[in-house]
Amino acid sequence: MRVLADTSALLALANGRDQWHPRAVRIARAGAASGVRYTSTTLVLAEFHARVLYVRGPHEARRAVSVLLDDPVHEWREVSAEFARDAVARWMVRFADQRFSLADAVSFEVMRRERITTAFAFDQHFETAGFTLLD
Repeated sequence: MRVLADTSALLALANGRDQWHPRAVRIARAGAASGVRYTSTTLVLAEFHARVLYVRGPHEARRAVSVLLDDPVHEWREVSAEFARDAVARWMVRFADQRFSLADAVSFEVMRRERITTAFAFDQHFETAGFTLLD
């Protein structure tokens, strides 16, 4: 099973004090046992890095990103300006009343194009956009 990994899930796994940490660990363990593979984007990776950098500093942020990049269960999609434009047009314009970030819109577009229906996320925007969250 392929699942989109969102910044919210990555942060919850990395921070034992995050409100979603216990649930994220449970979901990740179940995913590992069942062979889940994660797809995400370099925008999500950049968001994750920025937040870890702010909270834990450059050494920990570098280490956390390196671990994710080297983990074979994660596939990272690069995002071109054209892809981002398509995501903005399809998701941010269509859902103009929502506070979707660019990373959200790009994640939704990756999910649409790659026929991924489920996200590992604690961000309700995925459900608003019509996707399912891992539970």
